[in-house]
Amino acid sequence: MKKICFVTSSRADYGTIKILLEEIVKNKKIKSQIIITGSHSSKIFGSDKEIKRDKRFIIRNVRIKSKNINPHSVLNSFSEATKKIGSTLKSLKPDALVVFGDRYEMLASTIAAYILRINIVHIAGGEKTAGSLDEGFRHSISKLSNLHFPVSRVYRKRLIQLGENPKTVFNFGSLNLEKIKKNNYLNKDIIRKKVNIKFFNKNILVTYHPDTIDSEKSLENLKIVLNSLKELKNINFIITSPNADSQGVIFIKYIKKYIKKHKLNNFSFHKSLGSQNYLSLLKYVDGVVGNSSSGISEVPFFGIGTVNIGDRQEGRITTPSIINCHLSKKKIVYSVKKLFSIKFNKKIKKHYRMYGDGKSAKKIAKKIANFEYKKYRKKIFYDLNFF
Repeated sequence: MKKICFVTSSRADYGTIKILLEEIVKNKKIKSQIIITGSHSSKIFGSDKEIKRDKRFIIRNVRIKSKNINPHSVLNSFSEATKKIGSTLKSLKPDALVVFGDRYEMLASTIAAYILRINIVHIAGGEKTAGSLDEGFRHSISKLSNLHFPVSRVYRKRLIQLGENPKTVFNFGSLNLEKIKKNNYLNKDIIRKKVNIKFFNKNILVTYHPDTIDSEKSLENLKIVLNSLKELKNINFIITSPNADSQGVIFIKYIKKYIKKHKLNNFSFHKSLGSQNYLSLLKYVDGVVGNSSSGISEVPFFGIGTVNIGDRQEGRITTPSIINCHLSKKKIVYSVKKLFSIKFNKKIKKHYRMYGDGKSAKKIAKKIANFEYKKYRKKIFYDLNFF
């Protein structure tokens, strides 16, 4: 029996890979496993309660003790994750490890699997985020992987450009789109009570992550964002927890202190909404502000706008619903006001087909189960016809 292992490091990636995991467990010839690590076990980032015990697959918790306060502490977390996940993989002995995206925990898992001669399946490779260290993490994961599932034609082409064999790169579309289609949405009253949120006439969801390249400016940039939003009256700002990046803990403490200091009744902070609550909220808010990948890859499907601040997501495919905004108070205030304009909202009420048809999980699961891993076990750089 073939054994397939998944890794989840945050509330964000679990909501996506859960769709694929549900398809994999249907295959009676596969034994499914999942490693839970990263911010899932951190109280300050809001431990995710969505992952429940399930007899259909084996669950292993890998707790990372290091706190991500600065780059050196992130390095310690990376080292700890590589060692502990490596030990877990040695015990589980999977035939393939499935990793999603570009977090450093995913790279740690990939390196451990690569050294242990475990096949690696990478989902959502080939993308660009020039303003984040995730750029390097993502491409490094791709270069160690045997099987790839980018979410668009452009990203597939880029993986081949990186030297990956076209016969190992399959574009079946975005799991995020399928997740959005299949989510069990909560009505407004239930989500209000469950998450303890007050809805105004105008509501904005905010997710702002620390800068991982120009980290010395990270906290100063957060101050600019909060000061900008404070200028906007009669708008309710629902702020979610940042990633467990360097200074993530500092961000959380600062946001809470800022709201309390300025007595902002139209600001609220929430550690972990979870996938179901987060997606449900997107049905009732008027837009999203921040620098999260969700604003690029998920929010457009809800027919609302995104104010994408700074360069963290620079290079990703964008849609007309995304307003790219420089990190200045004047630009942020202007961009948030634009989210409510009639002209802007008429322009973005479209269905975008660049990410597939919303039926990718079954196709990916079938390919993972039947792929000729032995044939493509050796990582041979695929040269394009440049010469």
